[in-house]
Amino acid sequence: MITREADYGIRVLLLLARRERAGQGGESSVAIAEEMDIPYRFLRKLVKRMVAGRLLTSRRGKGGGLELARPAGRITLYDILEIMGPAGTRLSQCVATPGACRRAGTCRVHRVIGTIQTSVDRQLRAANLESLVD
Repeated sequence: MITREADYGIRVLLLLARRERAGQGGESSVAIAEEMDIPYRFLRKLVKRMVAGRLLTSRRGKGGGLELARPAGRITLYDILEIMGPAGTRLSQCVATPGACRRAGTCRVHRVIGTIQTSVDRQLRAANLESLVD
């Protein structure tokens, strides 16, 4: 499930990817919060997580602001969801953690969920910010 945090994170990163494409520099947290309609305090928490996850860089002072930590083509939805979502991209704990379920080797549901998980991961890794910028 895409959490509110992940949704906001995706929106922030897409905004910065648009700025990157237009050759513009960083953007302030205040301006991003206003433009994306995200409460400023909430945005600051998300920014900390995205900086720690190496999705964003943050510079203070004149000419500073938030920027993508790497080119938009090298940041995928998978990367974002893994950092922003509490469970990342995982559909089920039994697939996410090897050994979490004793029946994994014989359970048909486990196999189906594993196949779906593989497909979801592949698609999320294929969708990078550059391809999503309008």
